Amino acid sequence: MSDNENNGGVNYIVIALIVILAVGLAMGGSYFMLLKFGGLNDGQQEKTAKTTAKKLGPTTKLNQFLVNLSNGNRFIKINVVFEVSNKATIKEIKDRNPQIRDAIISILRTKSYKEITSTRGTRKLRTEIMNDINKLLLKGKITNVFFTEFVVQ
Repeated sequence: MSDNENNGGVNYIVIALIVILAVGLAMGGSYFMLLKFGGLNDGQQEKTAKTTAKKLGPTTKLNQFLVNLSNGNRFIKINVVFEVSNKATIKEIKDRNPQIRDAIISILRTKSYKEITSTRGTRKLRTEIMNDINKLLLKGKITNVFFTEFVVQ
């Protein structure tokens, strides 16, 4: 075997080591940059999310609603939870339960399938329920409406 053939094998090993080293440095540099500039810093992102998330206020759940929609061929089944401004409002909601249920049923009966199956329609329904029920309340107000079940058939 000549020296040239032996040097050719060494050259391939040196080139392979250089490529492996370059790839390793690129990966390490990328990881460092992501950590430094926030790409992988989950702890910091989680901390920011916790500080920006609003604390949930007192809540109260109403019994299930099953109501025919305006066209008469379809119905909606929903469970509603109200977030309220204070605990006194929960008692008032329980005391005014028949009025509140009637108001919600009246709202739902005017809706068509198309109106409430879109995201925009669902948001509008939440707002309409909140505004109408707040008109009935004297001791506080509803600050948010959550649908814990929402089925349209």
